[in-house]
Amino acid sequence: MDFKWVKVFDAEHGVEANIIKGRLQHAGIESRLTGEALQGALGEIPFIEAGVGVWVYDIKLSAAQQILLEYRQSKTSAQKWQCHHCQQWNPASFDLCWSCMKEKHEQAQ
Repeated sequence: MDFKWVKVFDAEHGVEANIIKGRLQHAGIESRLTGEALQGALGEIPFIEAGVGVWVYDIKLSAAQQILLEYRQSKTSAQKWQCHHCQQWNPASFDLCWSCMKEKHEQAQ
């Protein structure tokens, strides 16, 4: 039986595509990325043509879509945090403050 590759996600950048690929791999779903090599050409080619696509076998589409749903929900529910030391705002994914390099939960002294 031949399975076909189907695109399940258009990533904003290569890092996001690899995060998705890792989540799929963790769930036992084989995936591949396309367009990753074009990221270096941004500015020379249109943004829409330099995107990174995440592809899975069509037989795994439903399971992959569930993982993507969970990813999107975690991405939108993530809250920024304010550093207790320097008061700068940081993305939820940062464990260290971008400004003073203090840990997320470290209190000012």
